[in-house]
Amino acid sequence: MDKVVGGFDRRVWLLLLAMLVFRFGQGLYFPFSTIYFHNVLGIPLSLVGVGLGSLAVASVISGLISGPLADRLGRKPPMLLALGGSAATFSLFAVVDGFAGFLAVSVAAGLLGSAMFDAARNAMVADVTPPGMRSRAYGLVRVGGNVGWALGPMTAGLVSAAAGGSGTVYRALFVGTAVLAALVMLALALKVRESMPAPGTADEKRQVSGLREALSDTRLLALLGAGVLLYYVFTQDWQTLPIYASNFVGVPDGRIGLFLGANGLMVILFQLPVSYLIDRTSKIGALLAGAGLFAASSATLLFTDSFLGILVAFAGFFTLAEMILEVAGPALAASLAPVRLRGTYLALFGACFGASYGASPIVAGMLLEARLPDAIWTIQLVAAALAAIGLVTLAGLRKAQSASSK
Repeated sequence: MDKVVGGFDRRVWLLLLAMLVFRFGQGLYFPFSTIYFHNVLGIPLSLVGVGLGSLAVASVISGLISGPLADRLGRKPPMLLALGGSAATFSLFAVVDGFAGFLAVSVAAGLLGSAMFDAARNAMVADVTPPGMRSRAYGLVRVGGNVGWALGPMTAGLVSAAAGGSGTVYRALFVGTAVLAALVMLALALKVRESMPAPGTADEKRQVSGLREALSDTRLLALLGAGVLLYYVFTQDWQTLPIYASNFVGVPDGRIGLFLGANGLMVILFQLPVSYLIDRTSKIGALLAGAGLFAASSATLLFTDSFLGILVAFAGFFTLAEMILEVAGPALAASLAPVRLRGTYLALFGACFGASYGASPIVAGMLLEARLPDAIWTIQLVAAALAAIGLVTLAGLRKAQSASSK
């Protein structure tokens, strides 16, 4: 076992640093990618949306592949493959010259990118952390990612503003993203030791379809159903609120940046205390609280139409729900999984994000075009309520399984 530092295996700290650099690099790309592909290359916004949707679908497929891969080959190979794939695709984004190239690279980025990296990373964290500390470990790594995610767009904005926002600058930022992904790949290859537990019992050595076995677990299916619904709210608000605030409430750009920045600051300040509380309680109970907070956020947006309402809904209720979902979800998935299928269970839970991201912006776009923003928040309330029902069902299934095993 690797050296324990500050109560956590050294690999948790290495993954924190990896996430900081990797997310910083992604933050150089994402703020201006749509601007570049639309304003510089001339790709219509509708087709840019098709590319982003294709990336989301590909990331779901990646989850179905990367989980079993992590359980058979180990956690490091998928992480290194994903980082290498990210380096390649971000480089290619800098040289595409039209929609066909953009679409092809978007699909490749979904298959060999963040989804694969996150699934293997979450499995490694679970491998090296006892169950009673997993939420804190996930929270710690997530703080690193959020610091990088906050610094990346800020740096990209300063660079772009200083250079006049030309196409050459945007392409240079994309190449910078690729270089950072390659550096993280090299660092993990040299510094991180494989964590996959060796198979012990004959049952653990069985060569059966891990994906089929995981999808026959009704407890996991209940968690996945709740996860898709909660991530529906999560992904939709991130895409929708800036446009809604600007076009429907008349919030100036500076204030839009304020509530988005407040979200990142809240995560950096409070993710670890929230994670500590989650480790001390039921993960299902924590996710139920998260569903309630998502509902409170949606209700606030439904019944108010002011900047203060958006600030409370997003930087308050939404951000707390986000912090719970992002650590309690993987921790619960890891606790449901047999050790030999840990990567598969975590990858399937991670695919909830991609599945939701493929649908939620489309729904929001249609409703905003129809000038029906209240319908967005109403649907989110229904989604949060259905997620809560799924989580209560999961609690019952776990209780029944525990009783039958006695």
